[in-house]
Amino acid sequence: MTSAQQIPSTARGQARRVAMINAARAVFLENGYASTTLDMVIAQAGGSRRTLYECFGDKAGLFRAVMELQTADLLAELDTVSPASVAPEQALTQIGRIYLNMVLSDEAIALYRLLVAEAPKFPEMCESFYQSGPCALRGHLKEYLDRQNSAGTLQVPDTELAARQFFGLIKSDHQMSALLCPNNGMGMQRDLDGEVGAAVRVFMAGYRAATIHPVT
Repeated sequence: MTSAQQIPSTARGQARRVAMINAARAVFLENGYASTTLDMVIAQAGGSRRTLYECFGDKAGLFRAVMELQTADLLAELDTVSPASVAPEQALTQIGRIYLNMVLSDEAIALYRLLVAEAPKFPEMCESFYQSGPCALRGHLKEYLDRQNSAGTLQVPDTELAARQFFGLIKSDHQMSALLCPNNGMGMQRDLDGEVGAAVRVFMAGYRAATIHPVT
């Protein structure tokens, strides 16, 4: 966050900030990053250019805030999983379902298309999304795997790599189907719960802690 950006301290100020982010998300999706102007966002959200600059700095900062809120919403949903009270296979299944539903949502697919289209022109903006989105999610899972590895319930020599593998298994080609075949619902025609379960079983087969039998 640059020195020009300020996080509102009052409930009203925070509500205004969220309203601007939600308006910006809609405008970005409709017009693309390059064609979106701050005046468009202000026209939809209300407020002033001064307030927008104080909260976000510039258009890039506003887009970053959109991505950060998107990720924060997903992380908050992931935090509803109670991994300490369930076995790793159950916790990972819940995490996988939440993640896959997010990845295949209409809004997530639209944002992904926008990012891919704008990446050559705005590499810093896309790098910002990568850090605040996929990297943050991977870090969240890595922390869980670190705890399970320390507790001995899983054996995960490289939790960063394992987190990458897990999300890759869960996502499979579902996202690609949704991106390339938007009209036939290819991804949603499958038994997604069943495929999440299968992916978790593959992951657990590689990282389940070995049972130690007593020496006789």
